[in-house]
Amino acid sequence: MKRFFLLTACLLALTACTAAQTSVPAASPAPTSAPAPTEAPAATPTTVPFSVPAPYSDLSYLPELSWDAAHQKQTYQPDEYDRLSLNTYSFNDRTVLAGAEEETAALLEAGRGPGLGVRSLQARSITGQGVNVAIIDQPLLTDHPEISDAIVDYYDAGGYTDEGTMHGPAVASILAGKTIGVAPGAHIYYAVTPGTADSRPYADALHYILALNDTLPESKKIRAVSVSANPGNANFFENAGLWQAALSDAEDAGLLVLTVQGASAGSARLVPGLAAFDPAQRDNPAACRMGQPGAFLITPLARKNPNYVGVPCAYRTVAEEYISGQCGYRYDVQGGLSWGIPYCVGVMALGWQVAPALTNEEMLTLLVSTAAPTADGARMIDPVKFIEAVENRYT
Repeated sequence: MKRFFLLTACLLALTACTAAQTSVPAASPAPTSAPAPTEAPAATPTTVPFSVPAPYSDLSYLPELSWDAAHQKQTYQPDEYDRLSLNTYSFNDRTVLAGAEEETAALLEAGRGPGLGVRSLQARSITGQGVNVAIIDQPLLTDHPEISDAIVDYYDAGGYTDEGTMHGPAVASILAGKTIGVAPGAHIYYAVTPGTADSRPYADALHYILALNDTLPESKKIRAVSVSANPGNANFFENAGLWQAALSDAEDAGLLVLTVQGASAGSARLVPGLAAFDPAQRDNPAACRMGQPGAFLITPLARKNPNYVGVPCAYRTVAEEYISGQCGYRYDVQGGLSWGIPYCVGVMALGWQVAPALTNEEMLTLLVSTAAPTADGARMIDPVKFIEAVENRYT
């Protein structure tokens, strides 16, 4: 069954206007003559002037989201966009920037690459083949050709409707997409939540994964869970305690769970950080920068925390599908940390293919210890060095 969900809901505020009624005093004399009616001036149509999109604007064309006025324009003529800002725009494969079609096609194609040397590992057949992982995230359609072969189970933890989202296919394709994923050989057990600030569905989903794992043979068990959210943060999520209890159960069961807050196993810890490729050196971890395009920032946490590891979250092409059968791709210049979590779990899947006996503690320790120093003083995940360490120590 194909299931999909439109996460974003639009609330339209309708203002009711009532005319005040005034009664005429009975004692008032009638006017001796009625004033001549005055013809109301013709209304002057008002139009909102078009402005050239600013750098880092999202120009995706999404006619299926008819309520979203910002994404109803498909074609931009040469005087309707800034060619000098072309490499800062996000867009999808239905957007037309007239006169720059070749450049946008090249950006979409470049964004398909996972970067950081992952393609060199895939060329050696290191694809996460046979490794089972899970994702807890917003709904997605399971028929997109980029991810249809990877999804082996779809569980509804309270988020299913008959419409699609942007988030779900993006995270699944980053992790295990057939042509754009880090680990295209991995299998995904997908658990869908509503995407609201309530930790209960996240906890229910994690408990489902734990119960399912109890039924799987040792060689087929789910090794890690990607959660592009922070359901343990009580400042932003209701029922955060339910998630913390489920997370504790997962740790006791030996299931590695990575959220935007990080992951722990034994004495090892990994804290993922928002980072971006250098578009001219996508395979060079040392050339990456912390933060995101337009807002690069190196925080004290990134410099001082020895467990902090940058993960790529920008300049990525991801799967897109809102209506069944209408499959496409979008290019994100600014993706957010949500895109880095499945990337990191994809790298884990590569490691477990090479060394299935690798423990969770060893996994996190190696990911942190092999991270590449960056020019801005932080450290970036380095899949090639990580796999070299796995092969040298555990095979």
